[in-house]
Amino acid sequence: MAKSAPIESQFASFKALLAGHRLTPVQRRIAQTLAANVAQADYLTTSELAQLAGVSQPSVVRFAIALGFSGYGELRRALRDLGTPASPEAGPVERNKFQLAAAEEIANLTWLETWLRDPSDLNHIGAILADSRPLIVVGLRASQALARYFAFYARKVHPGVVQIGEAGSSAMDALHEASQLGARAMLAIAMPRWPRELPVILKAGRDLGLSVVGVTDQTSSPILDYVDRSITIPVGTTLLYDTHASALVVLSLIVEAIADSDPFTAEPSMESFETRAHAYRYFLSS
Repeated sequence: MAKSAPIESQFASFKALLAGHRLTPVQRRIAQTLAANVAQADYLTTSELAQLAGVSQPSVVRFAIALGFSGYGELRRALRDLGTPASPEAGPVERNKFQLAAAEEIANLTWLETWLRDPSDLNHIGAILADSRPLIVVGLRASQALARYFAFYARKVHPGVVQIGEAGSSAMDALHEASQLGARAMLAIAMPRWPRELPVILKAGRDLGLSVVGVTDQTSSPILDYVDRSITIPVGTTLLYDTHASALVVLSLIVEAIADSDPFTAEPSMESFETRAHAYRYFLSS
């Protein structure tokens, strides 16, 4: 029996196999099952994998084709190349899918820490956004929650933040009104899947002369065609739907960079908030 590679190495290789592919929720469930059984993945038949994943057998075949393989047999050969032993005796899986999801986000955050060794790009973005009065923040669909998170904290260090969370005519109204008030920059958050309406908003912003900063997940993201500067941060793809731990950290770092860029504005704004919080008793005492 061939000697197996360490489980961590096998998992990393399997994630690399999935890189660049946008999978449906059903296909993600299949990928989860393979990741959780990576030590014996090349041994599983289509019917066994389908049963473990709780999907149909044709879905397993479509999953293999979605990854670029001619069929499940070719996918199994690729899994064998990861260093997994072709034997049902591989033993119990050491990590469940929830642990694997957490491990992936830890890896994303480790990558982020390395990227931050040179914070010049982040500081420059902070200066661009701090200089815009008001600052426009755009995030549609799943990214709407990320935009709301950023806007909530940005308002504490920036005198005016306009959040756009819906497409259509109301978005155009908000965009033009902010521009008339003096907006010079827009932060666009575009995590997958990328909404078709977002480029329309970004193009309109650039037509108004705004500097557009994008936070997205891939260097191949189509959103990058519509931004002037960007930060590309990986998301977690192990679970049915993406996880955004590293994206949330990046958004907090951008708030920090805004405050660092213009402390004479940020500090009075933060003090004003604390005064209101005390006067209106925003928070419970411990």
